[in-house]
Amino acid sequence: MKRTSATPRLVPYITQREGEYGGLESELTLSMNAFGAVRLAYREETAADRGPRGELWARCSQSLNAAGKPTGLPQWRLVNSSRQREAMEQLRCQVGFCPAETDQGYIFLSGRAEGASHLASQPVRTAQPPVCLQHLRSAVELCPHLRKGHVAFRARGTSPWGVIGTRYRLTATGLAPLPVDDDAPVAYGHPQLGWFLASQLVRELRDYEAVNLDDLVPAA
Repeated sequence: MKRTSATPRLVPYITQREGEYGGLESELTLSMNAFGAVRLAYREETAADRGPRGELWARCSQSLNAAGKPTGLPQWRLVNSSRQREAMEQLRCQVGFCPAETDQGYIFLSGRAEGASHLASQPVRTAQPPVCLQHLRSAVELCPHLRKGHVAFRARGTSPWGVIGTRYRLTATGLAPLPVDDDAPVAYGHPQLGWFLASQLVRELRDYEAVNLDDLVPAA
């Protein structure tokens, strides 16, 4: 892992840093799972490359300092897929990677487009890891996506629902990614999940309510 000097400004844990890079398409190949279905794979695959539901995860390097914390200039509009997955799986704060659980559940911040589903009493699904109370306002101020508008949810239950990723297909010249128009998530159990290279974990919120940020963290 590349080690560089620390960045003094607060940067969310999941933000990609300068010098971090993804894997190469030449590393991808095809294999068969235990049921004989063809799926996307790495030529030299490790256990860390797959999630518990068999999904293949995009590789992303990490730039860490001597203390093992992300460092380097932030790439503000990019998310490090390894750290996003880590924060989502462990339900830790996307800003400080500290415990995010409160005495009434977890706080999630969604962009207005994703958060609008609660108005129709539909499930809320988000790729934004939870945020602890200490970092709630910082998360809104630092994230370009959330600054455009956001909805805060307090969820008493949440579970992994699917992934955001890139779908591949086999062509005459080898594996190639399919063009995408949006970042629509793919549910676990989708028949084509094996052809996706996952880059973000999506959670579904259960027993949730929309809350006012000022009620959670009073303005200073």
